[in-house]
Amino acid sequence: MPTRKPRRPGRPQAGTVDLRARLLDTAIETFAARGIAAATLRAIARDAGVTPALLHYYFQSKRNLVDTVLAERIDPFVAASVAPLLKPLPSPRATLRRFLETHMRNIAANPWMPRLMTREVLSEGGSLREHMQANFSAVLSPKVFMLIAAAQRRGEIRADLQPMLIGLSLISLAVFPFAAAPVWRDVAKSFVRGVPGLERRLVHQSRSAPDTETLIAHTLALIDSALENPHAISTH
Repeated sequence: MPTRKPRRPGRPQAGTVDLRARLLDTAIETFAARGIAAATLRAIARDAGVTPALLHYYFQSKRNLVDTVLAERIDPFVAASVAPLLKPLPSPRATLRRFLETHMRNIAANPWMPRLMTREVLSEGGSLREHMQANFSAVLSPKVFMLIAAAQRRGEIRADLQPMLIGLSLISLAVFPFAAAPVWRDVAKSFVRGVPGLERRLVHQSRSAPDTETLIAHTLALIDSALENPHAISTH
Protein backbone atom coordinates (compact mmCIF):
# COMPACT_ATOMS: atom_id res chain seq x y z
CA MET A 1 0.00 0.00 0.00
CA PRO A 2 1.51 3.37 -1.00
CA THR A 3 2.39 5.74 1.78
CA ARG A 4 0.29 8.92 1.86
CA LYS A 5 2.12 12.20 1.82
CA PRO A 6 1.67 14.10 5.06
CA ARG A 7 -0.91 16.91 4.94
CA ARG A 8 0.52 20.41 5.11
CA PRO A 9 -0.34 21.95 8.49
CA GLY A 10 -3.36 24.24 8.38
CA ARG A 11 -4.20 23.44 4.78
CA PRO A 12 -7.93 22.65 4.25
CA GLN A 13 -8.74 19.40 2.48
CA ALA A 14 -12.39 18.44 2.01
CA GLY A 15 -14.98 20.89 0.81
CA THR A 16 -12.50 23.70 0.17
CA VAL A 17 -14.53 25.21 -2.68
CA ASP A 18 -17.70 25.34 -0.58
CA LEU A 19 -15.79 26.73 2.39
CA ARG A 20 -14.19 29.47 0.30
CA ALA A 21 -17.59 30.44 -1.11
CA ARG A 22 -19.08 30.49 2.40
CA LEU A 23 -16.28 32.74 3.60
CA LEU A 24 -16.97 35.15 0.73
CA ASP A 25 -20.68 35.14 1.55
CA THR A 26 -19.91 35.90 5.18
CA ALA A 27 -17.44 38.63 4.24
CA ILE A 28 -19.94 40.46 2.06
CA GLU A 29 -22.66 40.20 4.73
CA THR A 30 -20.23 41.59 7.33
CA PHE A 31 -19.19 44.40 4.97
CA ALA A 32 -22.86 45.26 4.38
CA ALA A 33 -23.67 45.23 8.11
CA ARG A 34 -20.60 47.01 9.51
CA GLY A 35 -18.97 48.73 6.55
CA ILE A 36 -15.75 47.68 4.87
CA ALA A 37 -13.50 49.94 6.94
CA ALA A 38 -14.91 48.67 10.24
CA ALA A 39 -14.97 44.97 9.33
CA THR A 40 -11.77 43.26 10.42
CA LEU A 41 -10.57 39.84 9.28
CA ARG A 42 -11.02 38.66 12.86
CA ALA A 43 -14.66 39.82 12.89
CA ILE A 44 -15.35 38.15 9.54
CA ALA A 45 -13.74 34.93 10.75
CA ARG A 46 -15.86 35.05 13.92
CA ASP A 47 -19.04 35.60 11.87
CA ALA A 48 -18.06 32.63 9.66
CA GLY A 49 -17.24 30.40 12.61
CA VAL A 50 -13.62 29.85 11.53
CA THR A 51 -10.21 30.94 12.76
CA PRO A 52 -8.55 34.14 11.43
CA ALA A 53 -5.70 31.92 10.23
CA LEU A 54 -8.07 30.03 7.93
CA LEU A 55 -9.44 33.26 6.47
CA HIS A 56 -5.86 34.46 5.96
CA TYR A 57 -4.99 31.16 4.27
CA TYR A 58 -7.62 31.75 1.59
CA PHE A 59 -7.30 35.50 1.07
CA GLN A 60 -3.92 36.56 2.59
CA SER A 61 -5.09 40.08 3.48
CA LYS A 62 -8.17 42.23 3.85
CA ARG A 63 -7.30 44.08 0.64
CA ASN A 64 -7.20 40.80 -1.27
CA LEU A 65 -10.48 39.76 0.33
CA VAL A 66 -12.16 43.00 -0.77
CA ASP A 67 -10.75 42.58 -4.29
CA THR A 68 -12.09 39.00 -4.40
CA VAL A 69 -15.54 40.14 -3.25
CA LEU A 70 -15.51 42.72 -6.05
CA ALA A 71 -14.44 40.20 -8.69
CA GLU A 72 -16.61 37.25 -7.62
CA ARG A 73 -19.70 38.83 -6.10
CA ILE A 74 -20.18 42.49 -7.06
CA ASP A 75 -18.96 42.48 -10.67
CA PRO A 76 -21.15 39.46 -11.60
CA PHE A 77 -24.10 41.25 -9.96
CA VAL A 78 -23.43 44.34 -12.09
CA ALA A 79 -23.08 42.26 -15.27
CA ALA A 80 -26.40 40.51 -14.66
CA SER A 81 -28.26 43.79 -14.07
CA VAL A 82 -26.75 45.60 -17.04
CA ALA A 83 -27.22 42.70 -19.51
CA PRO A 84 -30.67 43.82 -20.82
CA LEU A 85 -29.25 47.25 -21.66
CA LEU A 86 -26.55 45.67 -23.83
CA LYS A 87 -29.12 43.75 -25.91
CA PRO A 88 -31.95 46.24 -26.41
CA LEU A 89 -35.39 45.25 -27.69
CA PRO A 90 -36.98 47.12 -30.63
CA SER A 91 -39.01 49.16 -28.13
CA PRO A 92 -36.99 51.46 -25.83
CA ARG A 93 -39.74 51.31 -23.20
CA ALA A 94 -39.80 47.51 -23.28
CA THR A 95 -36.00 47.44 -22.91
CA LEU A 96 -36.19 49.79 -19.95
CA ARG A 97 -38.90 47.71 -18.33
CA ARG A 98 -36.92 44.48 -18.83
CA PHE A 99 -33.85 46.11 -17.28
CA LEU A 100 -35.83 47.20 -14.20
CA GLU A 101 -37.38 43.76 -13.75
CA THR A 102 -33.98 42.06 -14.17
CA HIS A 103 -32.38 44.44 -11.69
CA MET A 104 -35.11 43.81 -9.11
CA ARG A 105 -34.78 40.04 -9.46
CA ASN A 106 -31.02 40.40 -9.13
CA ILE A 107 -31.41 42.39 -5.91
CA ALA A 108 -33.92 39.88 -4.55
CA ALA A 109 -31.37 37.11 -5.12
CA ASN A 110 -28.61 39.19 -3.50
CA PRO A 111 -30.25 41.00 -0.56
CA TRP A 112 -26.89 42.28 0.73
CA MET A 113 -26.53 44.59 -2.29
CA PRO A 114 -28.77 47.53 -1.24
CA ARG A 115 -27.22 47.64 2.25
CA LEU A 116 -23.69 47.49 0.89
CA MET A 117 -24.39 50.17 -1.72
CA THR A 118 -25.92 52.48 0.89
CA ARG A 119 -22.81 52.20 3.06
CA GLU A 120 -20.06 52.05 0.47
CA VAL A 121 -21.35 53.89 -2.62
CA LEU A 122 -24.01 56.42 -1.60
CA SER A 123 -22.27 57.52 1.61
CA GLU A 124 -19.53 60.14 1.32
CA GLY A 125 -16.13 58.45 1.28
CA GLY A 126 -17.60 55.02 0.51
CA SER A 127 -14.96 52.41 -0.28
CA LEU A 128 -16.73 51.17 -3.43
CA ARG A 129 -17.91 54.48 -4.90
CA GLU A 130 -15.12 54.82 -7.45
CA HIS A 131 -15.36 51.18 -8.52
CA MET A 132 -19.14 51.28 -8.94
CA GLN A 133 -19.06 54.58 -10.80
CA ALA A 134 -16.54 53.15 -13.25
CA ASN A 135 -18.13 49.73 -13.68
CA PHE A 136 -21.85 50.30 -13.17
CA SER A 137 -22.92 53.93 -13.33
CA ALA A 138 -20.75 54.66 -16.37
CA VAL A 139 -22.66 52.00 -18.31
CA LEU A 140 -26.05 52.32 -16.64
CA SER A 141 -26.65 56.08 -16.60
CA PRO A 142 -26.11 56.98 -20.27
CA LYS A 143 -27.92 53.90 -21.57
CA VAL A 144 -30.95 54.44 -19.32
CA PHE A 145 -31.00 58.14 -20.21
CA MET A 146 -30.89 57.37 -23.96
CA LEU A 147 -33.63 54.73 -23.63
CA ILE A 148 -35.90 57.18 -21.82
CA ALA A 149 -35.24 59.91 -24.40
CA ALA A 150 -35.87 57.47 -27.26
CA ALA A 151 -39.10 56.25 -25.66
CA GLN A 152 -40.26 59.86 -25.32
CA ARG A 153 -39.46 60.62 -28.97
CA ARG A 154 -41.43 57.56 -30.05
CA GLY A 155 -44.38 58.52 -27.86
CA GLU A 156 -44.04 55.36 -25.74
CA ILE A 157 -43.89 57.31 -22.49
CA ARG A 158 -44.97 60.77 -21.46
CA ALA A 159 -42.74 63.55 -22.77
CA ASP A 160 -43.37 66.23 -20.14
CA LEU A 161 -40.81 64.87 -17.65
CA GLN A 162 -37.03 65.26 -17.59
CA PRO A 163 -35.25 62.04 -18.70
CA MET A 164 -32.56 62.33 -16.02
CA LEU A 165 -35.13 62.65 -13.25
CA ILE A 166 -37.19 59.81 -14.72
CA GLY A 167 -34.09 57.60 -14.56
CA LEU A 168 -33.46 58.51 -10.93
CA SER A 169 -37.08 57.82 -10.02
CA LEU A 170 -37.12 54.45 -11.77
CA ILE A 171 -33.93 53.22 -10.09
CA SER A 172 -35.25 54.44 -6.73
CA LEU A 173 -38.54 52.58 -7.19
CA ALA A 174 -36.68 49.40 -8.14
CA VAL A 175 -34.18 49.46 -5.27
CA PHE A 176 -35.86 51.15 -2.29
CA PRO A 177 -38.39 48.38 -1.46
CA PHE A 178 -35.50 45.96 -0.92
CA ALA A 179 -33.34 48.45 0.98
CA ALA A 180 -36.23 49.38 3.28
CA ALA A 181 -37.58 45.86 3.79
CA PRO A 182 -36.09 45.40 7.31
CA VAL A 183 -37.94 48.43 8.69
CA TRP A 184 -41.06 49.12 6.67
CA ARG A 185 -43.23 46.49 8.38
CA ASP A 186 -42.44 47.87 11.85
CA VAL A 187 -43.31 51.37 10.66
CA ALA A 188 -46.54 50.13 9.08
CA LYS A 189 -47.53 48.34 12.30
CA SER A 190 -47.42 51.60 14.23
CA PHE A 191 -49.94 53.15 11.84
CA VAL A 192 -52.46 50.30 11.83
CA ARG A 193 -52.24 49.33 15.50
CA GLY A 194 -55.73 49.10 16.91
CA VAL A 195 -57.42 49.14 13.49
CA PRO A 196 -59.44 45.89 13.21
CA GLY A 197 -58.66 43.89 10.12
CA LEU A 198 -55.67 45.95 9.01
CA GLU A 199 -53.55 45.06 12.03
CA ARG A 200 -54.48 41.38 11.80
CA ARG A 201 -53.72 41.34 8.08
CA LEU A 202 -50.32 43.01 8.52
CA VAL A 203 -49.29 40.62 11.28
CA HIS A 204 -50.19 37.69 9.03
CA GLN A 205 -48.13 39.16 6.18
CA SER A 206 -45.12 39.77 8.43
CA ARG A 207 -45.05 36.08 9.37
CA SER A 208 -44.90 34.92 5.78
CA ALA A 209 -41.91 35.08 3.47
CA PRO A 210 -41.69 38.17 1.25
CA ASP A 211 -43.39 37.59 -2.08
CA THR A 212 -40.84 38.78 -4.60
CA GLU A 213 -43.14 38.25 -7.57
CA THR A 214 -45.85 40.40 -6.01
CA LEU A 215 -43.36 43.13 -5.16
CA ILE A 216 -41.93 43.20 -8.67
CA ALA A 217 -45.36 43.18 -10.32
CA HIS A 218 -46.53 45.97 -7.98
CA THR A 219 -43.48 48.14 -8.72
CA LEU A 220 -43.68 47.63 -12.48
CA ALA A 221 -47.38 48.51 -12.39
CA LEU A 222 -46.54 51.77 -10.59
CA ILE A 223 -43.84 52.53 -13.15
CA ASP A 224 -46.17 51.78 -16.06
CA SER A 225 -48.83 54.03 -14.59
CA ALA A 226 -46.40 56.89 -13.90
CA LEU A 227 -44.89 56.85 -17.40
CA GLU A 228 -48.03 56.10 -19.38
CA ASN A 229 -48.59 58.31 -22.39
CA PRO A 230 -52.38 58.54 -22.77
CA HIS A 231 -52.00 58.82 -26.54
CA ALA A 232 -49.64 55.87 -27.00
CA ILE A 233 -50.38 52.25 -27.82
CA SER A 234 -48.86 49.91 -25.21
CA THR A 235 -45.72 48.10 -26.44
CA HIS A 236 -45.03 45.86 -23.43
